[in-house]
Order: sequence, then C-alpha cells, then structure tokens
Amino acid sequence: MYRLKWLLVSAAILSIAMLAARQVGAQAPESAAVAWLKSLYTPECALPRCWQGIRVGETTVRQALELLQADGTWQVELLQSPSYGTWVVRSYRQVPPQGIGVGIGGLPDEPIVANQLWIHLPEGTLRIGEVIAALGIPDWAWLCRVGSPAFYRIGEMRFMTQSTRDGRFSPHAHIISMNVSTNTRRDEPPWQGFTHRTRPSVAIQRACR
Repeated sequence: MYRLKWLLVSAAILSIAMLAARQVGAQAPESAAVAWLKSLYTPECALPRCWQGIRVGETTVRQALELLQADGTWQVELLQSPSYGTWVVRSYRQVPPQGIGVGIGGLPDEPIVANQLWIHLPEGTLRIGEVIAALGIPDWAWLCRVGSPAFYRIGEMRFMTQSTRDGRFSPHAHIISMNVSTNTRRDEPPWQGFTHRTRPSVAIQRACR
C-alpha cells in the first residue's frame, strides 16, 4: 500500500512538473531571429513585394542602391558587369541582426524583378522548422541529392537550406538564403512533411544534373 501511494504521489508530481514546463515554454519569448523574420512581413513594407522601402517591380536597382546607402546601418558595395550593363548590389547589415547579406541585381534603371532580391543569412541564424512555425507549411520542397541544398517555397518566398547528412528534409536544417520567387511553377513536388524525401520531377532531375 505504501509503495502504491508513493507511485501515485510521484506520478502527480511528474504531471505537475510537465504541465509547468509546457506553460513556461508557451510563454517563452520567441528568438530574435524569428522576431526579425516576422518583421519582414509588416504591413508597411512586407515581403515579397517590399523590403526596406524597395518595392519589387517598381523600385529600380539604382534607387535601391540609393535607399540602402542612405541607411547608415548597411554597408553597401556595388559591382558592375561591363558585358551586360547590370549591377549587383551587395549589402551587409552592421547592427543586430548582424551579418545579414542582401543581393540585388539587374539593369540600373529598370525595376527589380522577382528572383533578383536575395537575403543571405549567417550560419545558424534560422532553421527551416522555425520558419515554417512562423509562416506556415511550404507549398513545395525539393532537393537534388545528399550534399546539395534543399529548397522550400512558402507563398512567394523561396528558402534554401543546408543539406542534411541523410539527404532528407529536416526541421533542423539551417537557412542559407531566402529570395522573392513570384513565378508559378508546376513541376515542383508538393510538400509532404519532414518524414519524406520527395522524388524530384523530370524537370527538376534535369536541373539537378
């Protein structure tokens, strides 16, 4: 009888401890990286149409360069292609969240188009599981092979992650970069969760060679 009482008391204590842990976890503040990610979706200037006052399809590369140069929190470099007349603007964030790099490309006086605005993240900044928890499940996801990056699309943004050792999708994979991707494609395999490695379509298999 004494042993039974001891087991019941122990179980009750364990249950209370687990409930308390869950409550603490539910009330724990989100990481700075997740807060930064959500800030990119604020109504005033929200991805995928707008970032730092730069509006995709409206702001020219030259105007984007001027906007970034006017902001003292960014270190800005300009690379020009003599062959094609295109500019590549590379910006590096110097204040928290530090180390974020941004790439913008195109003709100087033409509007920035989709896939020409990239945000590169320092290693270990965000995991794809955190992104999905904040923004929702991907529309599709694919990777070529073990050792190659994985790609996820959530709405009109594409996220590239580091590969995993087993060549599967993992919520723990770190984000390498994210970019505006407004083009609708039909050959990417739909999202099936982290327990599957989706077989790439014929078109993607060709691109992976």
